[in-house]
Amino acid sequence: MTSSDSTPEYDRFGPWIDEVRTVDELPRLYRDAGIDPAAYRRVLKVPRDIEGRNTHPTMHLYDYLLAVNEETFTVLARRDEAFYTVHVPLDRIAAIVDSVRLLNGRLTVHTVDGPVVTVVYNASASAPVRDLMLLLRKFYLPEGPAVEPEPYRGAEPTMDPEDTGLLTDYQRLMAEEPGMRLVNIADRQVVTPLHRPDRLWSTQWPTTLHASITVADHREIQIIHRRDWFTGNGDKLSLARTILPRARITDIRVDPHRRYEGVHVLTIQAGATRMEFPLATGPLVEAKLAGDAVSI
Repeated sequence: MTSSDSTPEYDRFGPWIDEVRTVDELPRLYRDAGIDPAAYRRVLKVPRDIEGRNTHPTMHLYDYLLAVNEETFTVLARRDEAFYTVHVPLDRIAAIVDSVRLLNGRLTVHTVDGPVVTVVYNASASAPVRDLMLLLRKFYLPEGPAVEPEPYRGAEPTMDPEDTGLLTDYQRLMAEEPGMRLVNIADRQVVTPLHRPDRLWSTQWPTTLHASITVADHREIQIIHRRDWFTGNGDKLSLARTILPRARITDIRVDPHRRYEGVHVLTIQAGATRMEFPLATGPLVEAKLAGDAVSI
């Protein structure tokens, strides 16, 4: 291949997520989409999960173009040699979920109307995704200073050594957002099925409900957890955070799990979006068992 066969897009391609500042920096696939980076607060291009040695200048190298202005989160997603477009009004965001497992990153935005948009990215380049989440939150959160948190009266949270990653992420979150208060901390548990046939299976292949940490302020509820809540083995590699704006929430409740003994489910409804978070321990479960009103 000669230098004349190359293109600037091909030469700059790598696993990282790049900010797009000019029309010339737009990936070739999205040039006719009408996106002018100057009209947006941020535009990002997310590369394909492909090794550089398997690429060539004629390929479309970016799976997504993400653009945020004051009203809308726009996602352009590659589909073979074409793309489709999703527009998410910022005031319709019901939840933002970001999770990583090794190099597999996944950003999912849920809406109060039901549709969900997911962006898959290389987790080695997660910093732009975290900045994007902050930008999305900035526009939907109400303005004004944060309310001082209620003092946490329990002991400092501790977790099993396998869940040090969750605890580290919690400590980082509290340092970055000191207005948050700790609501619930639930340890991992090996769970027991309610039904006898499932119990016989579980004696050979036990199921683990993974740990989680819930924090909140007057604007949001945030839950730190693993990508999968139930697995047949351990999970020390994934890390996820679900962020729910209170202004979109229409119902919160805690009910017994339909399948496992001693497990409850924190259900948060935001319009057509229903998020479920299984919990085996913690203050929310204790309040439910004591017959008290569950507060979060």
